[in-house]
Amino acid sequence: MAPERIFIDAMVVRPRPTGVGRVVLDLLDALSAEPRGFSFTAVTSHPEMLGFLDDRPEWTVFPVREHGGMARNALFLQTGLPGILRRGRADLVHSLNLVAPLAAPCPVLLTVHDIAFRLFPDTVEQPRRGYYRLMVPPSLRKAAAVAAVSAATAADIAAAYPFAAARTEVVPNGTPAWVDGRVAGGPRPRRAPFLFVGTLEPRKNLERILDAYELFLSASFGLDGMDELPDLILAGGRGWQDGPFRRRMEPLLASGKLKLAGYCDPDRLWELYQSAQALLFPSLHEGFGLPILEAMAAGLPVLTADRGAMLEVAGEAALTVDPEDTQAIADGMARLFSDPVLGEELAQRGMRRRQLWTWQQAARRTVEVYRRILG
Repeated sequence: MAPERIFIDAMVVRPRPTGVGRVVLDLLDALSAEPRGFSFTAVTSHPEMLGFLDDRPEWTVFPVREHGGMARNALFLQTGLPGILRRGRADLVHSLNLVAPLAAPCPVLLTVHDIAFRLFPDTVEQPRRGYYRLMVPPSLRKAAAVAAVSAATAADIAAAYPFAAARTEVVPNGTPAWVDGRVAGGPRPRRAPFLFVGTLEPRKNLERILDAYELFLSASFGLDGMDELPDLILAGGRGWQDGPFRRRMEPLLASGKLKLAGYCDPDRLWELYQSAQALLFPSLHEGFGLPILEAMAAGLPVLTADRGAMLEVAGEAALTVDPEDTQAIADGMARLFSDPVLGEELAQRGMRRRQLWTWQQAARRTVEVYRRILG
């Protein structure tokens, strides 16, 4: 009997991947690392990003042309992809980015990374927010099963869309594969900078991070000269609504204490993790929080939010604060700066903690869901 045919929507994968794009690449790599007993087809507009599948016998890459812009991508998902599924006689399609092809002629597994558009609507731009509000509920209804990337995200889905709760399973992400095989550094110099990693957008709580950093500088100035205090580096590409934030950054940029690293490839990002004092990641909301695990792999202590997926991922291996309390964030910076013993203890806990989150486990759980859906 021929193996069942699983199609995977990998349209979110693009050059310079971040966030969900990197998650999809790591999941596909882990799924294809050993035989699974299925025939897989990955649908993508950037086949060059999936070259690692070329020599993996169960796998085929189905290239389609780039559909620039959200509207065209949405149209392809609802009209073009169902046609590909019919012609390929798909037995299952795995939609990896929140919205499913509603006309799919086969069962759908829908992966949900977060529902920030519902919980923190002011942090998601229009028209994307409206698109998700329109398309996510019917996508959840269409799905034979829903894979949430954290228990926190599963709880968010159950609270916002109770009809999907019984079909939602937790399939956690792993530590980003690009850190594998890299060697973590030792203790950091006292003047090593604080580091933020992520897209520069409202959900990342960047204005409070800057406010807290200024509080930290003003409170610490009596102990050390300004030049002896750590700088702050923001590593990440420009995001939505960053115009006001750019203006907010100007005084710190002019002082030389704030530096922008922009989008960083893995080698450059590893250098930043290795040379930093701590990762600052007190987001308002995350579906998972990959930079937490990247920093832990680098032996870097982490300051993150005391809620949701960030607390779930970090556990007791990070310093956690209320992300809506600017003074608490500043106090956390001061603790990490003044207490190297705490920083080293958190670093050691983090290196152990990150080993709990593996892509091998994510792939195994994903395959279990495939088998349950297919009976």
